[in-house]
Amino acid sequence: MLHPLFLRPPAAHCPIPLRHTLRAATSTLLGLALLITPPLARAVDANPVITIGTGGATGIYYATGGAICHLINKERERFRKRCAVETTNASVSNILGLKDGRLTLGLVQSDVQYDARKGLGPFRKAGPDGKLRAVLSLYPEPLTLVARQGIEAHGIEDFRKHPFSIGNPGSGTRSAMDTLMAAYRLKSSHFSNVFELKADEHGAALCDGRIDGFVFVAGHPSANLQDVTTTCAARLVPLQGPVIDRLVEEKPYYAKVEIPANTYPGNPGPTPTFGALATLVSSSDVPDDTVYAVVKSIFEHFDEFRKLHPALAHLEPEQMVRQGLTMPLHAGALRYYRERGWVQ
Repeated sequence: MLHPLFLRPPAAHCPIPLRHTLRAATSTLLGLALLITPPLARAVDANPVITIGTGGATGIYYATGGAICHLINKERERFRKRCAVETTNASVSNILGLKDGRLTLGLVQSDVQYDARKGLGPFRKAGPDGKLRAVLSLYPEPLTLVARQGIEAHGIEDFRKHPFSIGNPGSGTRSAMDTLMAAYRLKSSHFSNVFELKADEHGAALCDGRIDGFVFVAGHPSANLQDVTTTCAARLVPLQGPVIDRLVEEKPYYAKVEIPANTYPGNPGPTPTFGALATLVSSSDVPDDTVYAVVKSIFEHFDEFRKLHPALAHLEPEQMVRQGLTMPLHAGALRYYRERGWVQ
């Protein structure tokens, strides 16, 4: 079953060209982020700064973090809190930042959230983290496979003996790619050359011909993918078939999704794939009142929140407090959700 958020193309909600909408949204949120002074403090301290770990500055995590901080800062006098976004290597790095107290909140893929809670994958050596707490879920994040113009590829196996970027260590993209490679029994040696590029690096490498493909976990529409499909006619490649069916069946945090037709230039058909959900997580060490202030700020300005980026446009509160959350809710979030009658 396709995730309901992908049943309607986001572009249908954009009265001006998507490229300009994405750039305007990103520019606005970058501006908001730059207005915030970001001194780091341990999240367990009695500090008025809420620091959100996001991802690269061109990604939707950073834009989403900026949107959340914008709403928190609107309520600065009320809650005596201010918010700062922090650029990071994304999901895995954000979990580590929560564990050592550098971050108050982190944006994390639901599959990485699951692994951290259970002590699996990149967290196997550290073991299960019983202090991690869910706050809310956001938009779907499909694993998106992208091919350079002229490359004949119908799936991940067609990139054997090609130069390929598997994502940078510490990112949710890399974690999902490791899972995909294991499912297909692929190894790094199957590619002619392996790159570990960050989200703001893989587009230029593809357009320059240094790589023939890359994977990227992101909500859609993404300015990152808008650029590469516009600049050098990159093509989205489907991820489907028996291997994907089995993978989704075995992993409770994954679902089949579809990137709608015409989301990106030169990609007129829908692209089937699979993915997780973006989630906001914290630690039980973070005071309840802090997390309560975060969720209250978001949901009391929810209409504005959904307008701050196209990826947020379809969100529904009742889904956000349930879907993709594989760890207990933070007590501060739970208090607010009970007040609203969304959970028991």
